[in-house]
Amino acid sequence: MLSSNELSYEQEICNILKETKIHQRLEELKERTKVTGREHAFNVCSDSRVTEVIEGYDTGIDITKIHEKCNNKVDINIHSHPHSKPYPSDDDFIVTLNSQPRVASCIYSARDDSTTCYNISDEFRDKYKPFLDDAINKVNEIVIKHNNTKDPMKKIELMKEYIDASSRYEYLENKIKFTVMKDIYPDINSYVDYVNYIFNSNLKFGNFGDVWVKDCGKI
Repeated sequence: MLSSNELSYEQEICNILKETKIHQRLEELKERTKVTGREHAFNVCSDSRVTEVIEGYDTGIDITKIHEKCNNKVDINIHSHPHSKPYPSDDDFIVTLNSQPRVASCIYSARDDSTTCYNISDEFRDKYKPFLDDAINKVNEIVIKHNNTKDPMKKIELMKEYIDASSRYEYLENKIKFTVMKDIYPDINSYVDYVNYIFNSNLKFGNFGDVWVKDCGKI
């Protein structure tokens, strides 16, 4: 369940985004998203620094660089959706689980000119992230072994191990995504159901136990 601090962030996040330094970056993110049609992102670090706005692709962005700028201690991560609703995708939930922003993750939709913020509870992270970390570490270990061996038979064996390990990671990731989505929409039976809710503007906001979602509207 969400802690009192997390509940406080849910209530205050929209006002936090209006703070001058953060809002200036948000305005830059909005403009660049509209001009390029690509996703953009920036971080508010836990030491109050605000990173530069970085550019991604039409439907994705690698936020590793700005997380490193914050020494992987992030209060708020904000990224844009050029063509879709201001609502977290399944991949957004995994990014938030891994990046662990202290306050919130936020999404600006250029299509709707609207911003939504959300976060996942510490209890949820503590329960699921170790399994995800173990699974991806296993994949990475196999890749390193494969790259370091010159034995053709060993390479074939390691490739089989890689396929199995990657499948396990994908299974765990999908299970975690669906668990979060079902927290918001208890009646869904698949990822397609979740997408249909969002596509049809059946967006739910509030505190759902292990995740909260806040509609900040036009900031």
